[in-house]
Amino acid sequence: MQKASKIYLDHVSTSAIDEEVLATYTRLLKDYYNSDALYEDGVTVYRNQEKSRTLIAEMLGVKYEEIIFTSGASEANNLVIKGLSLLHQGGHIISSSYEHSSVDEALKQVAKYLGIKVTYLNPKKDGSIDPLDVKNALRDDTFLVTIMMVNNEIGAINDISAIHKVIKDNAKALFHSDMTQALGKCEICLKDVDMASFSAHKIHGVKGSGFLYKRKHIEIAPLISAGQQEFHLRGGTSNSPANIVLAKTIRKALKERETYGSYMQDLHSYALEQLAKIPDVTINSPKDGVFGLINISTPVKTEVMINALDLHGIMVSGKSTCGSREDEPSHTLKAMHIDSEYALRISFDHTMTKEKIDIFIKYLKETIDRYAR
Repeated sequence: MQKASKIYLDHVSTSAIDEEVLATYTRLLKDYYNSDALYEDGVTVYRNQEKSRTLIAEMLGVKYEEIIFTSGASEANNLVIKGLSLLHQGGHIISSSYEHSSVDEALKQVAKYLGIKVTYLNPKKDGSIDPLDVKNALRDDTFLVTIMMVNNEIGAINDISAIHKVIKDNAKALFHSDMTQALGKCEICLKDVDMASFSAHKIHGVKGSGFLYKRKHIEIAPLISAGQQEFHLRGGTSNSPANIVLAKTIRKALKERETYGSYMQDLHSYALEQLAKIPDVTINSPKDGVFGLINISTPVKTEVMINALDLHGIMVSGKSTCGSREDEPSHTLKAMHIDSEYALRISFDHTMTKEKIDIFIKYLKETIDRYAR
């Protein structure tokens, strides 16, 4: 069967690199000098990297020393959870039952090896975490609360400001949020958190690039011990080309939200309307969820649906791509009482059109008619 032009509906898994970002990154790769070298060319690379750090801090309204370059949000999440747990062994962490696997697995490790007690909060029917549940879970030995801002499988948005307030009013715990899926889609205020994680490849940037925002006064034990890099928090030779181009990536993502926000909202509403017309489709995402991410259930098994759509050049996912090759059901969907065997995640950016959504709907209907349980 000949495929039509491909339709990419798995944007929250990863995004196409921006052409301008790619051109700059490709040019920077030729500047192979170590940013810690003391000769002129090495110093130039270092200065460009630190300029990027400064620009990122300015765009997000924080201090230069509070931006820690990492390989992405997964590393940043691990640095927060494990780095703090090393300093608070036997203490208590509050999280949600539908965090990204990098948070979920890190929590399991610190519980197993460092004696950390973990409380997992379940989402409400609308998919969000209730700040009151956070308040009720706080204990004298709670040293960290980690709850994502936007869920990566159903698109629910958590009220980070309200959660931050109940923590600060009732405990001395620090508040961390994985904001990977929020950047470029939601208004972000880092004054509402103590730490936050971000990835570049979700916003048309380079894979293997991201950063951790961490308030300057917070102490974290480093996970990669080596040299002076990243304020002694992340040893090893810096990935300078990725770090330098990250400022441009973030600037364009913030501009994209401003430019295409209304279009994306309209496109999201259109997709929901078309999906709601199909009798055998259930929409799992909340009505006020983040735009560009819709989770549905169909009467066709996820693997069958993905393969059938792929034959027509339509790319979708069933759950977080980090666990796509494992047989275990999605813990996010399980927390929402959604059968992951029949769930489908659809996500897109501003390059999507209503015409392409119509094509997806057409083949979705055809697949349901052919393979429905």
